[in-house]
Parts: sequence; C-alpha cells; structure tokens
Amino acid sequence: MTNLRSVVAAALTGLALLNLVLGHPAQLLRQERGISDKPMIARRDQEALDKWINTCHDQGAAVDYSLSTPETTIFTSNATSALTPETIIGPYFVEGEFIRSDITEGQDGIPIHLDIQFIDVNTCEPVTDMLVDVWHANATGYYSGVESQAGLNTTFLRGVQVTDHDGVTQFDSIYPGHYVGRTLHIHVVTRRGGQILPNGTYTRGTVNHIGQLYFDQELNNAVEELFPYNTNQFPRTSNVGDFLTADEATADYDPFVDYIRLSDDANDGLLMWITIGINTTADYDSLAMAAAHYYKEGGKSNTPNFNFTGFPFPGGNLTGNFTFPGNFTGFNFSGLPPFPAGGGFPGFPSPTPTAAPSVQPWGPCLKKREA
Repeated sequence: MTNLRSVVAAALTGLALLNLVLGHPAQLLRQERGISDKPMIARRDQEALDKWINTCHDQGAAVDYSLSTPETTIFTSNATSALTPETIIGPYFVEGEFIRSDITEGQDGIPIHLDIQFIDVNTCEPVTDMLVDVWHANATGYYSGVESQAGLNTTFLRGVQVTDHDGVTQFDSIYPGHYVGRTLHIHVVTRRGGQILPNGTYTRGTVNHIGQLYFDQELNNAVEELFPYNTNQFPRTSNVGDFLTADEATADYDPFVDYIRLSDDANDGLLMWITIGINTTADYDSLAMAAAHYYKEGGKSNTPNFNFTGFPFPGGNLTGNFTFPGNFTGFNFSGLPPFPAGGGFPGFPSPTPTAAPSVQPWGPCLKKREA
C-alpha cells in the first residue's frame, strides 16, 4: 500500500507539473476506495498542524477592524520571528505578472482584502522593497495564465506587489476556490532584487520564499455553500485531507490567516491578515519552476524540468528528476466534470455581473461564537 501511495502521489505531481487539467486522479482514486478527509502520511509536522487547525482565526469578537484600519494597527501584536517553512510551488506558477494590488479582474466570488507582512527572521525587522507574487484558483477551481487551464493570456487572480516600509503588501481578490486534491489556498512567492519593467511587470530577482496560505475549515465550508462556489464541479478536499497543509505548519508558525467578516452579508467580504517570517538571503530559484512566463507580447509556456529532491510526498520523499515507473499504465479519469461539446472548461463565472448580487448571509456557523 505504501508503494502504491507513493506511485499515485508521484504520478499526480508529475501530471500537475506538466500543467494537465486532468492531472488530479489521485483524489478520485481515494474517493473510489472510500478514503476521504483522513490525515495523509509523511507530513512535516502533523502535531503542529492539528494545533493550528483547532485554533479559531475569526477575530471578529476581539478586534474592531475595517478596511480603513491602518496596517500598523493590524500588525502591532502580530509580529513573529518564526521562520515560515518552504513548500512546493505548485503547477500553476507564472512569472512576470503585473504589479498591482487588485487582482480580481471581474471574477465572481466573496471579496477578500489580504494584508501580508514579511519579517526578516535574522533581524526581526520588516522586509522592505521586496516583490511579493500571489496567485490562486477562481471560485470554480481554475487558474489563469496556464495553457491547460484558462489560457496563457489570462491574468485573473494573479499579481505582484512591493513591500512597504512596514514590510506589508496588500491585495484585493476573491476567496479562492478548490480543485481536486487541494483544499482552498493562496500561493505566495517572494523575491529580492527584482526589476520592475515599464510595462508594469517584473523580471529577475532571487526567490527567497515559497509558501501557501490556508483558511479555517469552518470558513471554507461556509464559503463553499455560497454562489458561485456552490457551482464548482470538483470534489472537495478538507484541510485535513490535503497532504500539503502540514508543510507550512510548525510549533511556532501558524499558516492560517486571521480574519474578520466586514458585515453579515458575505458580498461585503473579509479582511484577512498574516505575518510571514523569511530568511531574506535564501535562494530557492531552483525550486521556483514556472509553468509559463507573461511577457509584453502575452503568455508563453515554459519547457518543464522537474526536480523534486527534498519535497515530502505521501509514501516518502522523492529524489531527483521525476519519471513514471515502468509498470505505470495510466489513470481512470471517470468522475471528472464533463467538458462542453465545443471544448473549453466548465464553470467559469461571468467576468461582468449583469445585476447587483443578492444578500448572502454567512450562516449561523460563523456567528455562534458571538452569540
């Protein structure tokens, strides 16, 4: 069983890094065998993850924040000197994205305003003038910028900001959606020494952090019941069922964002914040494998060259370059959402809503703490 799990996990990762939208069969195989929402093996720190999963990150009863609350107030008591662990960059990283704070591009979903502060673990000082790249799936589970997803010339839910004098970047986006095998998450990559280009993108620089942000399961559950998340056709994976969540958890670092609801109407969204401790002199360029690069002429796919040495996967670590085992005969893709007859992907939300959204209450699960 351990060998089978290693083969499935390795094959899943290899397919994903080849940017195939069908590269999600491992979760389907687990579901066919009745395995769901169970902690995966080979986790970096399962005990630490359990601690943070069981911590409530809803700060609505503790603070009176709004979108106008200064970042210095938000991060006054949130500073950390804990080094944030590195994790896999994932199959949908695109280099050269636009320098911008609003990455929504008309995508439907629950609005989020995300503040991220970066602290140098060697000096305990804010990291200034550093490029911060974030990206995530839309409400129905698809990424922009990748040939096998929404296309090379799409840029929604991707963007780069430069940290300010407090080490803070701010992004406006929507709550991410899920796709097969992954819980809801946001990717974060930072780099020092990057150059901002006249066309509003960037080049060069050295990657010094590769991470992912996560959300309370209770909040995930509430969001997934709202439109358009409830039209997502992929099977769900919980925080516990995702084998990558523990990559980001240690006894001292909590990978789940703190948040408040801005009103009882989910359409008003969430304010979220987190502090990330990094080693500013680190060099993870060899692990920052981009699926594509966005140039002034548009997106261009990169030739894949995968090296998985040191990354934890179910069944043990992989070493060296990935190749499928000789007895691998392929996957059964039954159960994946159907594709439209004319091609393309199902479930993309309309880029421009035709009417004002109706009120979507959060539901009692997120109000019970304040009762």
